[in-house]
Order: sequence, then structure tokens, then C-alpha cells
Amino acid sequence: MLLYLMPTAFYSAVSYSGSWTLFAINYLLILIATFSLYESGYIYNDTFSIRHEQQPAIRLYESNFAHFGRWSAVIFGIRVLYSLSALGMLYWLNGTERCGYVALSIAVMTLCFAIYNHWRNHYNVWFYPFLVCSRYVPFMLLYDTGIMPYILLFVSFPLLNAMERFSMPRFRWPLMRTLIPTEESKTLFRALYYPIVLLVLCSVFYCFALPYTWLIPIGILTIYRLSLFFWLKRHSATNYLNG
Repeated sequence: MLLYLMPTAFYSAVSYSGSWTLFAINYLLILIATFSLYESGYIYNDTFSIRHEQQPAIRLYESNFAHFGRWSAVIFGIRVLYSLSALGMLYWLNGTERCGYVALSIAVMTLCFAIYNHWRNHYNVWFYPFLVCSRYVPFMLLYDTGIMPYILLFVSFPLLNAMERFSMPRFRWPLMRTLIPTEESKTLFRALYYPIVLLVLCSVFYCFALPYTWLIPIGILTIYRLSLFFWLKRHSATNYLNG
């Protein structure tokens, strides 16, 4: 909720004027259309793409693979149907060319995931930032928000997530060996990332006289990461760093 729903809802709403009921419906439809296909990419990764890896991360049980083998066409077909139905309803409610932009961005997102799933080598990590960003962008395209909300949405989580991807244990890139030397050090890295980003953004907003209210999601995420860092000093959380 904090890393995906909160920033996409906030930054798609910053320049919105109109019925907030319609905004909420539009947001829900875009969420269904986006994540139905994004989930399909995850499913394909965990069932087909892992066959081309020497040390695949197996997330499913044998019963899951058996179920998928019987129902794969239905599983993918239903998710495509969800997405197309949601986009159709979005166009019916709004009837603008911007709905076409939303649909195109979701199609590009699906293509990005397909490329990522078939590009299985040391260098596909460079493509990962585009994949992460692709599931955030559709929410922004229905409204004329300007460039700054896109930048703020990018630094709210996709940038951090992409940086962490370069620190994967199997092929930790040189710079990330310094910033994130181990998986456990991610907690500290996250706790430092948001305060630094918030301070930089406050300086930029002061120089350009931008509204500080736009920094609310970054502030919330800063509090969240710092609180989590200190909480984990005294407690342990199962699988916290495995997702």
C-alpha cells in the first residue's frame, strides 16, 4: 500500500479537478488493468523463464506447477480479459484520447516484462528499472500532471528498487558492493535513501518555489523506513528481505 498504491494515487491526483468518485473508479480500473497483466509476467517468470536459469529461484510447489500445467491458458486468458474489460470501462467513463495513452503504456509494460522474462543473463539487470517504472506510469497518463509528479513517483520507489536490483547476491555490481554489501544491509540502505532524497527534494522545491505538499508521500516513506529500521533492531521479521 505504501510503496505502490499511495504514491500512484497521490501523484495522479495532484493536478486533478473534478469528481473524486470518478477519480477513485478510474484509479481502480487502471489498477485492475495494470496488475492483471503484470501478474501474468510474474506467473510466466515462475513457470517458464526459470527453465532457462542454472540456479532458478523456485517459488512454487509441485502442486502449483501441476495446476498451472492444466489451466495455463485459462489463467493467462482470464487476466487478459480482466485488463481489457477494465480498459473498456475506463474509455466508456472518460471517452478521451488519454485512455489510449493508458492502454498503450500497459501494452508497453507487458512487452517490457516479456523481454525481461526472455533475457536471462547478467545484463538484464539494466532493463529492470524500465520494467519497474512501467507499472507506475499508467496511473499518470489519464491526467495532465506535468513532469515533476513523474519524477517524484520515480524516486518514491522505482529508483530504490532498481538500485537494489544491482545488488542481487549472484551478480552484485561493483558500486553496489559498497552501498549494499550484503542482503541484510538493505534495511540500512533504505533507511538512508529516503531522508537523503527528501532533503535534496526540499532544497529543489525551495529553489523553484514548488508546493511542499507534493513531498508528502516521500515524507511518509521516510518515516516508514526509519521506523522499520529501528524496529528491526529489536525484532526479527521472517522473510522480510526475501521479497
